[in-house]
Order: sequence, then structure tokens, then C-alpha cells
Amino acid sequence: MKPKRSTKPSEDRRYFKEVRFRQIRALFEISRHGTFAAASRSLGIATPSVWRQVRALEEDYGVQLVTAKGHDVRLTEDGERLLDLAAPLVQGFDSLKKVFHDQHRKAERHLRVAAPATVLNSTLRHVIASYRQTHPQVRLSLIDAPSRIAWQHLEAEKADLAIVGTPQGVALPARFEATPLVRYPFEVVCLESHPFAQIKAPKLRDIVRQPLILAGEDSSSRMQFDHLVAKAGLSDRVNLIMTAGNVTSILNYVALGMGVAIVTRPASEALPIPADVKAPFIYRDVSSFLGHDQVAILHPKGRHELAHVRSFRERVMEGLST
Repeated sequence: MKPKRSTKPSEDRRYFKEVRFRQIRALFEISRHGTFAAASRSLGIATPSVWRQVRALEEDYGVQLVTAKGHDVRLTEDGERLLDLAAPLVQGFDSLKKVFHDQHRKAERHLRVAAPATVLNSTLRHVIASYRQTHPQVRLSLIDAPSRIAWQHLEAEKADLAIVGTPQGVALPARFEATPLVRYPFEVVCLESHPFAQIKAPKLRDIVRQPLILAGEDSSSRMQFDHLVAKAGLSDRVNLIMTAGNVTSILNYVALGMGVAIVTRPASEALPIPADVKAPFIYRDVSSFLGHDQVAILHPKGRHELAHVRSFRERVMEGLST
């Protein structure tokens, strides 16, 4: 006698109608790569399949998750909200094999740390040296990158950790766990002979009028400066004459008397003063209105952390936390 068929949907049928992991992954890859075609290559499936996965998510959640302009695809606010919740699940799953092999000592131990040159050459020097002594089997890759590029490396899984400035007015991706480490007051530096040195208590309006030599737009100092200047309504008064990618270049041109710069003392003291400087530098603490460079260590939420990566992160937190 054949069993009677149930008139209610089976548990299996309900399951296959629900959101599946591959649909969440499709949204994750679109966020990383910015096009359906690039996401499809990363996933190893056809472009129309990626499109259908995202449309299935939108239908299930009842909201629009992506917008397309030409080939470029961007997540909507609802898409970002959903991805922030789901990304730790994707990253945790993706890191399982790596952790499993690491525990069985089948994988090469490799640590990739992204950070600005000033952090690598000053704040982290002794931590890195100490870590190397206790973990000689780990191959270190130090990625010199300004703060925003460093956290993009982390987001794209090109780095295991990022140690960066976290500027005011700029939100870090919610998919990162950020642990504050140290903070340094911003200072204006110029030659003793520069006219700006005569201003004993400079204000923001005094600074923007000076010939400024600043770090690039992806640095934490520049992002914070731009945010606070815009907030004060002074953006159109900024006299920016030069940008440079690192503190060494900035100080070299300050040393030539070309202008003034905004730096932190640990960054500038980690570097030699150019030999042709005829007068000493003058520093003015401007943290009362430009704030501090808050340095933090970032790692992705939800990703299973390899033991040698966790060891380095904990060592940084122990050595640098305020």
C-alpha cells in the first residue's frame, strides 16, 4: 500500500524556497568586485546566475539590494545592511579550510599586515622584531599603504590585519572589528624661519591660509583634516600647494621652507631630519581643533583567525594599547 501524499509542503520543499548561502555569497562578491561579471568570475558561475541569485534575495527580503549603472553595480543602503549582518558568516565559512590545514600544519604560515609607512617604521618596529624572534617560521609581508587603502586590502582579503588611523567623520566598514591602540595629537610643523612660526596659538582659519603640504587623500590625517575643514565651512579657503605620499617627502619640502604640514610627532621623529635643514622645525599642537590620530588594529568579523595571526594581533594590542 502506497503512503498517502501530504497536502502540506514538505520541510525539504520549504528549505529550497528559502534564502540559500550561495545567494548571500553572490551579494558579498558583488560588494567586493563592483560588477556582475567580476562577481561571476570570482564565483565560477555564469553572470546571469549571479543576477538571479541577487534577485531571489530581493524577492525574499522585499527590498532592493543593488543598483546598476552601466556595468557598475553598487549595494543600496538595505544591501549594505544585509551584507554587514551576513559577511561574518561568509568569511567564517571561507576561512574554515585554511584553519583546518593550519591546525594540521599543512599550510605555509604567512602573515600580511597592511599599514601606513609611519606605523610600520615607528609604532610597530619593536613589535615586529619581537614577533619575528618567537615566530621564525612565519613569513611576514608588510604592506605599506595609507589608511584607507590598508583597510581596502583587508576587505579584499589581501591582508590579514590592518593597523590604521581611524579619522573622525569617516565610517569604517561595519564588517571590521576595530580595537583602538594609541592616539597622537596632530601638530603643525614648519621651519623656525617660516612666518607661521610667529603665530603662538594658531586657529584653523590661520592654518588653511598657509601654503599647505599635506598627505594624500587616503591618509587618516588628510581625511580628518578634510572632514573638519568642511565642517567649519572653510574648504574653499584651503591653500593646498602640494600632496606627498609619506612623511619623509613632506618634511623634505617643509625643510625647504615651501610651506607647513600637519603630522604627528611619532611619525616625524621616526624619520631623520633632512641634512640640508638650516634651522630647526617648530611644532604647534593643534589637537584642540584637529583632534588626534587614533590608531586601531582591524580584523574581519566572523573570519576564523589563524593562530599565528591572532598571536601577532594580541602582541600589538598588548604593546600599543593605551
